[in-house]
Amino acid sequence: PADLNAGTFPAKLWRLVNNPRVRSLRWDSRGQGLLIDRSLFERELLSPGSAHVDGGEGAGPAPESFQATHFGSFVRQLNLYGFQKVPAWLGSAVPGDCGAWLHFTNPNFRRDRP
Repeated sequence: PADLNAGTFPAKLWRLVNNPRVRSLRWDSRGQGLLIDRSLFERELLSPGSAHVDGGEGAGPAPESFQATHFGSFVRQLNLYGFQKVPAWLGSAVPGDCGAWLHFTNPNFRRDRP
């Protein structure tokens, strides 16, 4: 939408989770939650000076990496914008989701609503 500020944290996050080159972020099976592979996310989008989208040689830098260099700082940003972590024992109840991924939800962050 025209009124969406492209530079905001939620807008950047929405673009990244929808970017097929970004492997560390994905939607849950319902498109209502964010799944994060922490280890891959740290290498792919947080590592200063070495963020690569596919991790292979010749890969360009991530199209939009986050200013944070530590995962805890990224999680604080999620919390600031109203995301809540789904406990692992609840996250496994979502069909098709991998239990190794961290699951965050926000009622205003949906796959079909940029």
